[in-house]
Amino acid sequence: MILQLVLIVQLSLGFGQQIGSLRIMNGTAAKLRQLPYQVGLLGYFEGSMEEPNMCGGTILSNRWIVTAAHCLQDPKANLSKVLVHVGRLESFNDKEIVVNRSHTIVHKKFDRRTVTNDIALIRLPKRLTFSRYIQAAKLPSSKKTYSGRRAIISGWGLTTKQQPSKVLQYIRVPIISNKECERQWNKQLNGTGRKVVPSSFICIDSRKGLPCRGDSGGPMVLDDGSRTLVGIVSHGFDGECKLKLPDISTRVSSYLRWINYYTGGLK
Repeated sequence: MILQLVLIVQLSLGFGQQIGSLRIMNGTAAKLRQLPYQVGLLGYFEGSMEEPNMCGGTILSNRWIVTAAHCLQDPKANLSKVLVHVGRLESFNDKEIVVNRSHTIVHKKFDRRTVTNDIALIRLPKRLTFSRYIQAAKLPSSKKTYSGRRAIISGWGLTTKQQPSKVLQYIRVPIISNKECERQWNKQLNGTGRKVVPSSFICIDSRKGLPCRGDSGGPMVLDDGSRTLVGIVSHGFDGECKLKLPDISTRVSSYLRWINYYTGGLK
């Protein structure tokens, strides 16, 4: 395992903690109805004395949410429930949908060491009512790499004041090839380890902005107005998100069959 690698995750909401991380760096506050597919998640784990973990997610249909596997899994405790927040820009308040663990699906081959198969589904107990504020993202084509295209990544991760952002933030970033992504990581590692970037990953150029703790599981959509979901925020190089190495997401097109199988075609 590469010691520097960190999941972009599970940010504890204990406001007094010194996590040492940043929010979506160089982000912009989203406008109302701009990112209607974005959801916020609070994960509660059995027996945990800590505050709930915060992640993001994406609406796939009026019944299904997709997020990162590591948002719903902890090696030391079982998930108890997830609170799902939809249709708002402000960070979490008292309006939420409660989802029990039995309505979550974590990829069976998720590997925390390599962070492969970092994808999970949440089945809502009742159907969402779509509006101008709540809309589904579009699944991508299975044949495109999207290298050279631009994407939007969003979330409520930590601010520079060590607190979750009060308003949804987003960045616009270029998508780069997996080969270039792997080259930059291994150049930084300089022989102390080796990073493998398989085809099931998708990377961004993080020099002008990147997601960080609390943004895990959130959407990476094409910046063309189509709301095409090409990635799920997964992991980065360092816990403080200071090094501008390519951030890595789960490539959604690699899991279209998996999504279709478990959602019954998003019914």
